[in-house]
Amino acid sequence: MANPAIPRILRQNDQSTSVRENGSGHLLQRLPSFAAAATLAMLLAMTLATAISIRSINQSQSDLRFEELIDSISLEVDSEFNKSLSELAAIRGFLEAADDVTPAQFRIFASALERENWSVHALGFIKKVGAGDTDEFNVMMSEQLHDEFELESGGYRSYYLPVAFTYPETLGILNPGEDLIFHPRYTPLMSRAELERKIVASPPVPSASNPHDQAVVLVFTPIFSQSADSFGTSELRGFGTGVYRVADFLAGSVERAELGDIDFRVVDVSDGGEGQEVFPVPNGETNRYWAAGTSHVVELNLAGRDWQLQFSQPEGYGITQLESQLWLIVLGAGLVITGLATVSMYSLIAGRQSIQSDLTLMTSRMNILLDSALESILLVGDDDRIVWANQSYANVFGFDHPDSIIGAEWESTRAGVGVKYANRRKFMSRITAINDNQELAVTSEDIQITAPEARTLSMTSAPATSSDSEYLGRLWVFRDVTQERTVDRSKSEFVSMVSHELRTPLTSLTGFLELVLDGAGGEVNPGMERLLNKAHSNGLRLSRLVADLLDISRLEAGNLGLELGEVSLQGLISELAEAMDPQLSEKQLDIKVKIPGKMRAVWADKERCVQVFSNLLTNAIRYTPEGGQITISGKLLRDRAEITVRDTGEGIRPENQARIFDKFVRIANNGKRPPGSTGLGLAITKTLVETQGGSIRLESEFGKGSAFTVALPTAERPE
Repeated sequence: MANPAIPRILRQNDQSTSVRENGSGHLLQRLPSFAAAATLAMLLAMTLATAISIRSINQSQSDLRFEELIDSISLEVDSEFNKSLSELAAIRGFLEAADDVTPAQFRIFASALERENWSVHALGFIKKVGAGDTDEFNVMMSEQLHDEFELESGGYRSYYLPVAFTYPETLGILNPGEDLIFHPRYTPLMSRAELERKIVASPPVPSASNPHDQAVVLVFTPIFSQSADSFGTSELRGFGTGVYRVADFLAGSVERAELGDIDFRVVDVSDGGEGQEVFPVPNGETNRYWAAGTSHVVELNLAGRDWQLQFSQPEGYGITQLESQLWLIVLGAGLVITGLATVSMYSLIAGRQSIQSDLTLMTSRMNILLDSALESILLVGDDDRIVWANQSYANVFGFDHPDSIIGAEWESTRAGVGVKYANRRKFMSRITAINDNQELAVTSEDIQITAPEARTLSMTSAPATSSDSEYLGRLWVFRDVTQERTVDRSKSEFVSMVSHELRTPLTSLTGFLELVLDGAGGEVNPGMERLLNKAHSNGLRLSRLVADLLDISRLEAGNLGLELGEVSLQGLISELAEAMDPQLSEKQLDIKVKIPGKMRAVWADKERCVQVFSNLLTNAIRYTPEGGQITISGKLLRDRAEITVRDTGEGIRPENQARIFDKFVRIANNGKRPPGSTGLGLAITKTLVETQGGSIRLESEFGKGSAFTVALPTAERPE
């Protein structure tokens, strides 16, 4: 594309010629040098700017790929730790379900968990022993230890907290019979676990069996009796405890991520200060020099402990050798072109060539360079006539040669010759909208071509302006991304296939669990029922995740069939609100539905509308604290109906709002991610709404709540 500065320089040449004809020959003699210097400066600046831009893009791409890696590892670590706590949850259910447990029963149950490929290093039970029960406990411990045992009182106490039994025989940190009621490290943790009725982890401590080994974490879970007193509170029976090696649930995540030479460590920062390094340096020693080079930090909360995943990004991460050298290649080529162009400009002006000859020669040389480009490039002037096109553009859009369309009206040639589109009307409408907006820049919009050969083009367009922001025309670039999109579809098809394969066994699993709970296999005692209910709940949760993955894969592949018809949003919303009444009552949430009774029906798929508003209501319930309010309102705007779901939750921070509709994004509140969220609901909702010709937008103020507004086209009025 010719730069507007060149004609101005050449106009100066014309003026200088007139001056020479009037007797100012000295200025004319210097004109070739001026023109060559100006050309050199302009092309050199363009070359340097392009090289710097490419290098900056490479760095941005490297940062993006590294952030994606960090997000993947963070999710893996969070998942691995929650998975690791499953044995402790099982022990808690076992101890709470039984009135009393003997050491032999505990070992049998724990060994059964071990055979299921458990991730815990050791399990134990810290029993609350009343002052009147010490004799019985002493007898049990004497039999277990094969030696005389007696609790040491140190004065009168109302109860003790000794280690009753462990599996294996020793935890490596706590010894059977050791009384922890005044333990400086563990007693405060147990008190917190009892008060909050949840799992609490200790700070990382060195392994007792090998102080030079990786650190371990001791996790406590409170055990309460099933019966409650007159005030509705249950009595504490003790604490289930487990020893977890930090390396056990970190090594798998690191290995799957294939970090290679990337520096990575985990630091426990719950106690403030610089924190305690957990992985990979043993004994919690902090490497201050490494910490100073930390480039990325991810916050995690694991069983009440605040951990940081710290990464040091290597230079040029994820960038191929060709990509890293591309800016040098462009710089070298640009310098060569700059030199050629400078010499050519000097020769042309010095040889008294006309302005038109100069521009023609420069344009022909630029054509040679740009015709070799794989991208299809087109330049349209401010009068909507084609100024320039390369050979690739002519080939893709069915023209014999780019010269055949130079000067032609853009509107009459934009569809090409012999080219068929998957949606010609949509393509033409979009091209017109872009062309009519002189300030609009568009990047990476896909166009589907079905003939003469099927291909996918990525369209980019930007306005061309002069140095004083004068509109000169518009540049269009079309890049063939058929192979890239084919790879994306293959990935989606693979996800869809795997999800289908998971769906059948999951359905059978949850179905058989329901049969067992209904007594099909015999009477189910309360302890077994509690465990089966947890398994059934997690099975349903996994089924919902598989369903979401299936929806995402169908949406990405464009295989989601819609049955469009008239849908009454007022009735649909009312039914959904009634169906979710148990969830609302559980959190004591107030819901108000304000949809006009005479609101026109929309033209949409009813089942998908149910899915859209179910996702939004579920999202509002999840993020609204107890006692909050959810409001569903509707209004009619010309040919569209708008439904707004507003909550009084914490809201979304401005920096997170741009990615709220991305896949697998779960926004953490106060450092904690919401339970039960997969990060797919809003991504599916947005795609479903847009597939039905609608739109969705978010309005949120942090600390005051969020509002999601869905706009759908209304059905045609009956004649």
